[in-house]
Amino acid sequence: MADTWDQQVTPALRAYGLDTVLTDARLLSLSENATYLCAFADSPAPLVLRLHRPGFRTQAQIRSELTWIERLRADGAVATPAVLPTPSGEPVATFPGADGTPQHAALFEFAPGAEPDTTDFAEVMEVVGRETAALHEHARGWRRPDTFTRPDWDLDNLIGTASLWGRWRDNPDVERASGGAAVLARAEAKLARELDAYGRSEAVFGLIHGDLRAANLLVAPDGVRLIDFDDCGTGWFLYDLACSLSFVEHDPRVDDWVAAWLRGYKTRRPLRDEDLRALPALVMLRRLMLVAWVHKRGDTPFAASLRPEFAVRSVELAGRYLADGYLTAVRHEH
Repeated sequence: MADTWDQQVTPALRAYGLDTVLTDARLLSLSENATYLCAFADSPAPLVLRLHRPGFRTQAQIRSELTWIERLRADGAVATPAVLPTPSGEPVATFPGADGTPQHAALFEFAPGAEPDTTDFAEVMEVVGRETAALHEHARGWRRPDTFTRPDWDLDNLIGTASLWGRWRDNPDVERASGGAAVLARAEAKLARELDAYGRSEAVFGLIHGDLRAANLLVAPDGVRLIDFDDCGTGWFLYDLACSLSFVEHDPRVDDWVAAWLRGYKTRRPLRDEDLRALPALVMLRRLMLVAWVHKRGDTPFAASLRPEFAVRSVELAGRYLADGYLTAVRHEH
């Protein structure tokens, strides 16, 4: 599969007038999209090219994402790499894909730094919480252009019939746990009730990153940078906390990690008791989405490496959630 993506690097860079000076393109990540670190003969500085999965995001959605990134930079809200336009000034490059259909790409400045050391994950989570609060503060105050369009991360779009990743029921690994489907169905019903009660007021629901975890932070001596806004959209603000726990929601240290995230977040933005009560439902919502994602993206190395244990552990996690035994320490201490 990576070979197919590799073949699109040169056509994408042609749209930027950089194809003739490309000397190397190294695949950094492959998930929804393919991201490459590109080196050029005429510049000592590499650039980061993101090839979008055909049919996953519209050009208008990608433009909107890049608009927010540039607004965040201009307002000094958080640090994030600059978007580089095509020679004609377009933020998104569109070129013929492997099968002749239009494909999109975005080009970014290379940001120094590395993914944070997760040896002390609580320390990392405090940084993530602080940066997330800054992002949410900006989102609350920014008046979006009329042309701005991003996904609405409600239940239907995350785990329902409109989900881009299918539904958790599509993952055959669920039935490796005894009664797995029934347990996850009860968890889905419970979180739906709880999030309906939590509501979607402007105080709790707005523009979010949608995938702000350690892998999407770059730590350098001069500060922290946020990357990969491809999943940004409108959702519950504390869904970003759930995203920071992606793939490790079942870890026995999760209470400590969430407490650290909340410490960082509350240095910049207050939270209420009802926000904390909604946390288990939001984390369970994210986990159910990931059960579907692991199956849908089973052709990528990372997703394949998680099967089948991820679905089985998700059923165990759902059992704790149904018994009100998940994140209890966090809710009581805060």
